[in-house]
Amino acid sequence: MELDIQLEKYLEDYIKIQNSFDFISLGGSLPLMIYGNIPFRRIKDFDIISTQYIDKNEITYKAFNILPPEYPIKGNHITHNRNKFDLYINPNATYNFIFFEGYNLRLSPLEEILFFKSYHLHKKKTIEDFKNILNGY
Repeated sequence: MELDIQLEKYLEDYIKIQNSFDFISLGGSLPLMIYGNIPFRRIKDFDIISTQYIDKNEITYKAFNILPPEYPIKGNHITHNRNKFDLYINPNATYNFIFFEGYNLRLSPLEEILFFKSYHLHKKKTIEDFKNILNGY
């Protein structure tokens, strides 16, 4: 599979985060795509899952060498090189190591992703994901 340029740029940034913190993994739709449960599509953002509390400014500093803003921005969103990451804290999160297109990724297991996606069944994209999984994409 030839990586889409957008996906490759996201993965390059994600790897910097993953390599900076051994308690962060990748959740959300992208692992479902990598596992082959849903088709690949344009990436809006990545969901990064941390088993420990961490401030997003610490992530941007350690992974990308970006100093925190003078006035911290609230929320769980991280943006770097136009790539958007949503940070979620889950002390019970687990992960699998999956080798994908030259990247050794820590990915949330299917069951955990589906559990948390089930809270978003009001979203069209989530409904589409569940249909693909049930129909054996």
